[in-house]
Amino acid sequence: MNPVMPEVRALRAHVHYQLLLLVRTPRAAFAGLLLPLGLLLLRGDGHPGADLVAGLTVLGALSTGYLTHAAGLVTARESGVLRRWRASPLPPWAFFAGRMVATTLVAVGGGVATLAVAAVAYHVGPAPAGAVGVLVALVVGTLCVAALGTAATAAVPTAESAQPVLSLTFYPFVLLSGALGGAADGSGRLGRVLGLLPVEPMIDAVTRALQQGAGVLPPAGDLAVLAGWAAVGLIVSLVSFRWQPS
Repeated sequence: MNPVMPEVRALRAHVHYQLLLLVRTPRAAFAGLLLPLGLLLLRGDGHPGADLVAGLTVLGALSTGYLTHAAGLVTARESGVLRRWRASPLPPWAFFAGRMVATTLVAVGGGVATLAVAAVAYHVGPAPAGAVGVLVALVVGTLCVAALGTAATAAVPTAESAQPVLSLTFYPFVLLSGALGGAADGSGRLGRVLGLLPVEPMIDAVTRALQQGAGVLPPAGDLAVLAGWAAVGLIVSLVSFRWQPS
């Protein structure tokens, strides 16, 4: 028997288990779907632009990929669940891969639902080629912030402090990057800084995918920024992640 197959089956089972946990978590549903849909209906005013639709789509995906994912890890760590997972036969890489794949699937599902509502209600949606670009941007961006969220758990001491600490490192950048429309001027100093952080490139990639004549893939520069931050998150996670409760 192929020695890889048992690990593949274990990873598939773990993805399924983590998906069940996420869909049964009210926080995940609110952050990833209800919040962006509510803001879309409130701010749409009948004629939302591509930048607003893209920003809210990214807001939901990143809320799931960063806030929900990282807060769940902290809660599992402080309750002793991570310690028990580490003692199980499941390899550590499969544990994190399963969590991140499940998180990405939920985040992309919420983003697709937001885009579907925008397309039906406001006729703002991607062309077939742009749809591929949206999916690529959502997948790469969610994996990026999930890696950063995993790294950020080392700085969160308790489950009760997870949401406040993570929110302080999330919402200012998301809002300044244009999640509610009207991103900072890219030619200014703030715009250049935001362009080097992961949120603005993801919003830019989805915005471009919603416009006429969009290419199949997001801009290479946006993907490079997201991939770079994903690598940073993974490296920091390998060095600083804690399995034991504080």
